[in-house]
Amino acid sequence: MRLEEIYSTYDKIVQSGYLPYIRCRKCMNTFFYVRNLCPKCGSRDLEVLRSGGIGKVFSWTKIFRKNDTSIYGIVKLEEGFKIYCNFASDVEIGDKVKVKINSLEDGKYKVLAYKL
Repeated sequence: MRLEEIYSTYDKIVQSGYLPYIRCRKCMNTFFYVRNLCPKCGSRDLEVLRSGGIGKVFSWTKIFRKNDTSIYGIVKLEEGFKIYCNFASDVEIGDKVKVKINSLEDGKYKVLAYKL
């Protein structure tokens, strides 16, 4: 799959309200970040899929700023890949969460996890 195709499919999945991810057809490795080859086996035989968005908190930290406190960390999704995100509320390691992704006007994504 070409990189342009991967980006295009990612955008379509995000626009439909789902979290995209990539699975290697050769070794079945899953990953979130856009690339055109598998980081595990190097294969280019990839498919872009929709995640259910359900996962567990893998790690987290609180970031204290002058007028703001953010909770940021990693979620391991049921499909097997991990993603960095902000958390909407306090969490603990192992908490079940729902991850949502939205497109921003500048072409970037905002990823936010909500405790279930």
